[in-house]
Amino acid sequence: MFVIMIYALSPRVLLACLVLLLPGMLQAQTQSAPEPLADAAPEADSTPDPSDHNQDAPDSDRLDAAFDPALVGLSEFPSSLAAPDTVRKALDLIDARITEKTAAIEAATAEAMADTSADAADPDMDADALALQQAARETRLSALERQRQRLQELRRVVQRRAGLAERLIEAERELADRQARLAAIQTEGIALEPPFPVSLLDQARAELTLNQSLAAVAETRIATAEQRLADAENALTTAVRERRAARDRLIQAETENVQPLEREALSDALEEARLNEILSRQQRMAAEQACEAARLEQRLAESAQAVLVQRIEALQTRVELPREALQARLEELDGARDRMRAQIETLQQRGDQAEADLYRARRRLAASDRTADQTALEEWVLARQAEQSAARTSLDSLNAALANLEQRRRLWEQRYQLMHDAEQLDLAELLRQNILDTATAIREKEAIESRLNSLRSIQLAQERRLLEADLSTSLREALETRSAAHELAERHGRELLQTQDSLIALLQGMRPQIEAVIEEQNWSLQWLQAQETLSEWWEAEWLVIDDQSIRMRELITALAMFLVVLLIVSLIRLGARRALNRRKVQHSTTDVGDLRLVLSAVAGNTSQLFVLIAAFYVAMRVSGLAGPTVVAWLWNLLIVAFYIQLGLWANAAMADYFIRKRTRKERRDPSTVTGYGVMLVFFRVGIWLTVLVSLMAYFQYPIAGLLGALGVGSVAVGFALNSILSDVFSSMAIVLDKPFRVGDFVKAGDTVGVIEYTGIKTTRIRSLSGEQVVLSNSDLLSSRIHNFKQFRERRIVFRIGVVYQTPRALLEQIPHMLREAIEAQPQTRFDRAHFAEYGDFALLFETVYYVLSPDYGLYMDIQQGINLDLHQRFEEAGISFAYPTQELILRRGPPIAPALGAAG
Repeated sequence: MFVIMIYALSPRVLLACLVLLLPGMLQAQTQSAPEPLADAAPEADSTPDPSDHNQDAPDSDRLDAAFDPALVGLSEFPSSLAAPDTVRKALDLIDARITEKTAAIEAATAEAMADTSADAADPDMDADALALQQAARETRLSALERQRQRLQELRRVVQRRAGLAERLIEAERELADRQARLAAIQTEGIALEPPFPVSLLDQARAELTLNQSLAAVAETRIATAEQRLADAENALTTAVRERRAARDRLIQAETENVQPLEREALSDALEEARLNEILSRQQRMAAEQACEAARLEQRLAESAQAVLVQRIEALQTRVELPREALQARLEELDGARDRMRAQIETLQQRGDQAEADLYRARRRLAASDRTADQTALEEWVLARQAEQSAARTSLDSLNAALANLEQRRRLWEQRYQLMHDAEQLDLAELLRQNILDTATAIREKEAIESRLNSLRSIQLAQERRLLEADLSTSLREALETRSAAHELAERHGRELLQTQDSLIALLQGMRPQIEAVIEEQNWSLQWLQAQETLSEWWEAEWLVIDDQSIRMRELITALAMFLVVLLIVSLIRLGARRALNRRKVQHSTTDVGDLRLVLSAVAGNTSQLFVLIAAFYVAMRVSGLAGPTVVAWLWNLLIVAFYIQLGLWANAAMADYFIRKRTRKERRDPSTVTGYGVMLVFFRVGIWLTVLVSLMAYFQYPIAGLLGALGVGSVAVGFALNSILSDVFSSMAIVLDKPFRVGDFVKAGDTVGVIEYTGIKTTRIRSLSGEQVVLSNSDLLSSRIHNFKQFRERRIVFRIGVVYQTPRALLEQIPHMLREAIEAQPQTRFDRAHFAEYGDFALLFETVYYVLSPDYGLYMDIQQGINLDLHQRFEEAGISFAYPTQELILRRGPPIAPALGAAG
């Protein structure tokens, strides 16, 4: 029964039971046998890891469990590396283990060489076995080498942890010192006797600016350290999983009795996985220490800022600028100015010499033949051009630096007057000018830095070319001359940048003094501060995309222009709608002309997508957010949208025109509905074809071939749809020429009836016999059409005949009788009545009269009345109507004489 239950269990259940029982069995084996050294190639991972006691615990709990370094041959490895003794102990253990691994590698190498020689000397050795053993030796050596590399990396991480620990101790000590200094300044003030020189105040403010930038850098370092910590935790998680997987593979190999070589490889893999785990743990601890150090550095920067702020507040109370200090500062500036003027004169001479050298270099290049070294001569021309350009650029830099010196001189004089005779100054204007000058100086500094960066890039490219080994002497000298010219321009640019920094520092140092002097003018100060805050907010970077900054002013300008365009378009559409409604009211019964078409198209058929594209283009173009490439793409998109909008407007105007025309004529002729619909379709197709061709012509697409292809295609389509197109154009001809309308009584060929409907391809006629006859439009127009509804009066010709025996007197009365009979009927007009001819069996009278109405029923009623009246008149007069008769007249001849008969 028990055997049946075992067979009934699934393999997965059996495997789970084995996993649950195996740790206890291995633990029992461990208690009886110690763990072999990692480099001794243990047969199995018989000792469970201490971090595996709780297999069901979360990953975070297992990761925090202590890892036993003894498993990798690092017994008594210290968990804390705060003290120097523990660091030395850890490094000694690692070095000893590295030595062991190195010895093992050397021994394995020697053993491999000996085994290889022995195998080569053995003639009975199988080639496959020999290759297998050789691969096993190489795998063993690779595993030992990787283990030694992991130990060396572990040594570096331990040293880094030791350095971070010392750094943390020093940072904590420095933080405590700064906090003590801050408390001392707050309680006792600075350790100097007033009055304080203004240079000391400027130095403190410069240090504050530097510390503020360092605080911003500290925030970035914290983010970087936190990211590295997260990466280290992920790496530790991966290392733990790999170590457990390697252990499980080794246990499975032991249970399955695999080959010793494979078990040895699995044991080496487990050793390497254990080293990776302990290395990952040390890296995570180092990352945690780095995060703590970055946070301490931020606190140090903040404490330094607090100390400097307190120092500045203390210095501001008794700062002074004596006349002697001002005079010394001005003399220093004058000396710098004289030196720059001397440099300017030297550079002017150098520029003149560069122009002469450039002229000679160009002449040599022009006079050289093709066999000469053209590359070197061209490079010399470029070198002379670089010298000339460097001289000019250096002159510009020195002139700008000289202007900065003059501005600094004026500012020092203003500062002296501000500190000694502030009543003579317009403080509000001085503060405003200081704010403007500071902003201008900062922008100029950014431009200088940009130029220097570009110049440095060129210089680096020249240096890379100079590193080429195959350069000729002349070419190398030309490149060196060109590089020297760039260095000259860069050196004077750096000099200009230094003067610009000094100017900015002076402006920024003067501003708090100006604000302190005009503190009584609270409203003006607040207004200026608000202006500056608004200006800073206006120029602030809101977003950076692909190293391109987007400023608040650009965003607001773009948004404003976007809304302005939407508002203008909305007002135009509203105005067009109101004007259209007024014209409809004023001209409700008349045609209002083409202006109505324009107003209707603009008011009701302006695409919102076109408006959005136009608004977005104007916003991007005016604000400067988009670069030239993006603006060009937006312009092309706007052109496409504009042409499509023109097509929509033209389509709407044409539809409105045809609808109004059809509505007016539909009352008189219902057949115009279909005809105008056909024409509207053709006009719409023409409009969109025109839009497409215009777009292609604008973008310079070769449309000649396209037009030719369309022409050939149109001819082919025309031949293929000949009958259909013939009927369609016949339908348009019926609408335009109007040979008949719906309701007309017509005769077309053998078909007689009333027109009921005229379509695109066919026309339907209700015949006199009641059925509906459908004719194609082309067949209908090709036949002769009799339209009986279009005539105003009907001309009637009829004949009557009387017998030949009628007397002459009665024959003369018959025309009068006919006239009286016709005139007796209403809506008739008598034309003539005559004795026309002698017929075969009657005397024929022909009568012509008109019925003053096209109604066929009325005509038959009149004709019936005339016939009855004539019958009565002829009966009373005794006139007989003739009817077809034939009379045979027989005549008898003379009698024959008897004599003649006797004789015969």
